Amino acid sequence: MKLRQPGLVLLVFGIFFSTAVALGQKPTQLTALPPKPTCTLLFKTGSCADLWRNYNEAIARRQQEEIQIYVNRQKELASQTATAPLQQQIADLAKLTGDQQSQISKLQQQMQSDASAAIEARQNAHQQGLWEGVGIGGAGVLILIAVVMVILRISRNFAITKKSQPA
Repeated sequence: MKLRQPGLVLLVFGIFFSTAVALGQKPTQLTALPPKPTCTLLFKTGSCADLWRNYNEAIARRQQEEIQIYVNRQKELASQTATAPLQQQIADLAKLTGDQQSQISKLQQQMQSDASAAIEARQNAHQQGLWEGVGIGGAGVLILIAVVMVILRISRNFAITKKSQPA
């Protein structure tokens, strides 16, 4: 297996490493590369051919791993980019919920104070009505006593006499 683009390996690894370092992540452990063979490949078989084949396979595996890491990172970045508006919506909804909760608690406090004021006003109205009733009742009794006394005084001067009947 021949290595077609050796510069791609360095480019992908460089992008991955710089992105990982920028985000504070540790780079993923990649397959270790064997040392590059120093022998010259003359035949398709033999120990030198095996060394070159193993070396090229390791480079291909490493390329695949680096590409997969790059693809995964791009997916993650795309996911973060796609979820950013949703996260903003969630934050806005959380703030709105908090504002509504505080408004609800203010309204509950206002309702409690209004209820207390209504109870106090009812008690005051009841007490005022009681005093007005006592006043009206007392005035009514005094008027009744005065009327009875006037009737008695007027009736003292009258004498009831029987008419005599002619026989």
